[in-house]
Amino acid sequence: MDFDGLVRVDVGLKEHGYPIYIGTDFLTRVGEMMKPFARSSKVFVITDNLVGALYLPMVKTSLEQAGFTVFDLVVPQGEASKSFDRAKELLERVLKTGCDRQSVVVALGGGVVGDLAGFCASLLLRGVDFIQIPTTLLAQTDSSVGGKTAVNTAVGKNLVGTFHQPKAVFIDVSTLKTLDPQQILAGFAEVVKYGLALNADFWNWLVDNGESVLVLDDTVLSYAVEQCCRIKTAVVEADEFEETGLRALLNYGHTIGHAIESVSGLRGSILHGEAVAIGSVLAAYLSADLGLCDAGLPDAVAQQYEKWGLPTRFDALKVSELMTAMHRDKKTTGSHLNFVLLEGIGSGVLVHDIEPNAVIKVLNEKGRKKNDFSYY
Repeated sequence: MDFDGLVRVDVGLKEHGYPIYIGTDFLTRVGEMMKPFARSSKVFVITDNLVGALYLPMVKTSLEQAGFTVFDLVVPQGEASKSFDRAKELLERVLKTGCDRQSVVVALGGGVVGDLAGFCASLLLRGVDFIQIPTTLLAQTDSSVGGKTAVNTAVGKNLVGTFHQPKAVFIDVSTLKTLDPQQILAGFAEVVKYGLALNADFWNWLVDNGESVLVLDDTVLSYAVEQCCRIKTAVVEADEFEETGLRALLNYGHTIGHAIESVSGLRGSILHGEAVAIGSVLAAYLSADLGLCDAGLPDAVAQQYEKWGLPTRFDALKVSELMTAMHRDKKTTGSHLNFVLLEGIGSGVLVHDIEPNAVIKVLNEKGRKKNDFSYY
């Protein structure tokens, strides 16, 4: 089904494909748009307190006008909500309200809300329908597409989760105008990842147009979101459950990035996208050290990231703790470190059995900020 004024991208999975709709200022009619994808009139909207204050009344009114009975569940904003305890609380609240196999869970928010809501939807009665309404740049270009759900644990980020594809994704890029610049920049790190590791043409387009994306020019922004969705869709279609290694390319920059987040304590001291930006630059340096790409490529990548205002180095983190966290990465097999690295711009590759000392060298020489000696 098509809707006036919206771009449609189809995720063509054999058993549970779905559409992604991209446009501006359409949340007031999202209720009618959701009707073809809902088997029940009972909808549970999961959001956080910040997004809820901005968009829950609009979305709830639209759903009710379309004939849905809406129950809203609001969690505290931030990474700490992506936990077993919060998931248990939500599951019990939904079940007490009365949920059946045809009920719909809607995620209204950023990556934390999307992952948490999807995780709950995958567990409720062994799986209920799920719809994404992402409201951050990171969620719109990455986490809302592909069906990955997860919660964090004390051991690490996203280590417990499920694959549970949504029935539809509704991306209103106008919601990004209520984000602060730091959140936009952090989301932009995921946008850049698609070009750097997967599509050289998109990287080149971002070099020319990235500043316009960052100031939220509607036309440029919508194009960037669409391209990210198309690139990710192609990868997900080819490797839905991460069985061939192709989908691992979407995690470029995440091995070091997740380690930085974990060591930082998941307290919001560094945003996910900021950590991924640092991890992406350091992965380029590791690629060059291992002879996979041109020796000058990492400096060029780092300079471009800095031009955009993205962070390229970490501060006051122990390399030993980062290495421990990296050994818990989902791509790790046994004691062997596996990284997504670069053979060139737009050409990522999954490399197995990387010597830990090679990673330690990059972290010490290229990762830490000047005058940062807290690496013991």
